[in-house]
Amino acid sequence: MEIKRNHLYTYIRPILLVLSFLSVFKGIFNFLFKTSLFEYFDEIILFLSICILIPKILFAKKIKLIYFIITLFIMYSVVISLIFGVNGNFLEILFQTLISIKFFIILLAFIELFKYNYKTLNKFFFIVIGFTVFGLLLHLSFGLKFNQWIGISAFARPDTRYVGFFTHPNHLAYMMIIYAGYILNNKYKINKNLNFKDLLKILICFIIIILADSRTAMLSIGLLITAFYSKYFIKNYKVLLSFLFLGFLASIYAYFFTGLLDSIAQNINQSMDLTSSYIRGNMIYLSGLISIDYFPIGTGAATFGSVISDDIVYEIYGQADRYYFKNEQGIYDSNVASIIGEYGVMGIIFFFFMFYYLLSFLKKISTTKTFVFPIILVFLFYSITNPMLTNNLYTIITSILLVLFITKSSDTQNKIKWKF
Repeated sequence: MEIKRNHLYTYIRPILLVLSFLSVFKGIFNFLFKTSLFEYFDEIILFLSICILIPKILFAKKIKLIYFIITLFIMYSVVISLIFGVNGNFLEILFQTLISIKFFIILLAFIELFKYNYKTLNKFFFIVIGFTVFGLLLHLSFGLKFNQWIGISAFARPDTRYVGFFTHPNHLAYMMIIYAGYILNNKYKINKNLNFKDLLKILICFIIIILADSRTAMLSIGLLITAFYSKYFIKNYKVLLSFLFLGFLASIYAYFFTGLLDSIAQNINQSMDLTSSYIRGNMIYLSGLISIDYFPIGTGAATFGSVISDDIVYEIYGQADRYYFKNEQGIYDSNVASIIGEYGVMGIIFFFFMFYYLLSFLKKISTTKTFVFPIILVFLFYSITNPMLTNNLYTIITSILLVLFITKSSDTQNKIKWKF
């Protein structure tokens, strides 16, 4: 049966990669082909991933804890949401439950498919990076005309935020975070510091992040570099003090010459007021209110800050008629808010264990020491203000990177015995 499954995977791999590419860049392909067909590739990839994982769950002699906790969450979400939730539609609850854990499903499916195919996945990764850079160069060359040509909003805060072939500047910035993580991991696993070429690449990543004007990404790339040099900082206190001093100078510069710190402080203040225009903060604050009022299980799947949620919960809290909720703008951006609102304290506990056992699983199957934990940390940090668990771009690109981290790039990798 294992041989038949591996044979089947040889056909599924290219299909999944093509679907993934079209899904990640669906904005530009929707425009070029004048269709919304590529929007449905998200669901196709999720369905395909579920089909790949079902045999691992049903026919495994001993189920892994990560598979067990995910299966348990699905059953819990459906049962609790049907009995106590605001939305009583079984299909909507089931579908939203699966979407809520899309990241775990897609990551585990990529591991199953590409655990012996590092080179194939690595080539695909660089095709995505290359296409990303090509789109950015076109955007830089033509400016706002490029936005008009491909039908993408001209994001500004107040200057132009570059998107390339993506539908949002945050997507472009996250791609640079992923590529920076790739560079750092290659050095981390062989215990070497960054050379000039590596530093130059990371500097280019940072410049692109500035062009995308993503505050979360600016903080995240600093977090990755700090994690990379953490042991070196601890052993060399002079370097640590120098690093802290540079950080202090950077903060002074950001305070006096940019609006970064002011905008962050303003967003935090607005997160405590439901009438503010900062929708992400509103969603986080509102989710906290819901978790208290519906302690400890929340309002259930498909009710708050998720794709299938209707207006019932928003009406209860007097938000349904507001512009953001009426037009569904920004209400899906924070996965943290969605989890707290829909699943309450129990949701926090479930997702804590899912990430805990995922890290244990990745560490166990890794062929070398990796940069997995810092990437997961950045992923969680991003989920405060971005739909990391549910957006296909974030889930696919992060999954590819993590699989590359835990697989071996040498020609002998096919001889490795993976214990699943």
